[in-house]
Amino acid sequence: MANITPPAPDKTLPDLKILWTRAALFVAVVGVLGSLHLSLSMDLKACPLCLYQRAFMMSVAAILAFGMFLPSLPTAALSVLALAPAVAGAGIAAHHAYLDATGVLECPAGVTGVLMAPQESLIVFLFLVVFLAGDLFHQKRFVMQGLGAILLGYVFYTTCMKGTPKMPPRTVPYPAEQELDGCRMKYKAPA
Repeated sequence: MANITPPAPDKTLPDLKILWTRAALFVAVVGVLGSLHLSLSMDLKACPLCLYQRAFMMSVAAILAFGMFLPSLPTAALSVLALAPAVAGAGIAAHHAYLDATGVLECPAGVTGVLMAPQESLIVFLFLVVFLAGDLFHQKRFVMQGLGAILLGYVFYTTCMKGTPKMPPRTVPYPAEQELDGCRMKYKAPA
């Protein structure tokens, strides 16, 4: 009787290159679900800055989700495509968080109840940018195109900020019984 030994198990590690893109997709989906939760479950009204952030988050999620079903498309190419809206959203979220932190706007608490909604959005967008840029630098592919996408994201950000309608300054205090149901200009009593 012949002695047959089974083949040795394959000890190669899984391809870690796809983990960057999958992590970015996960973060983008969490961002979209969080944004929708703020409006649909918590009944908060989105201001123009919130809507821009939501649109860019949905763009990133759509690019990454559909790109995962195109097996011939390198994940680094997906990262380039998703990087521009991620950078634009991060810029808008940073500006929005700045306006909230400096007292220009009053923004409601986010999903966690600990941070304000713009701060949560900024954190999600920063994770996205890190994962997408990390994919490019890890694979050492399309890095120049990625830098171009970052520049394009900055152009998107500045264009959106210039086109955002300015909220009129609040001249009278808000009624005490009126809950904060969205971002609004902070009332400043005349000196």
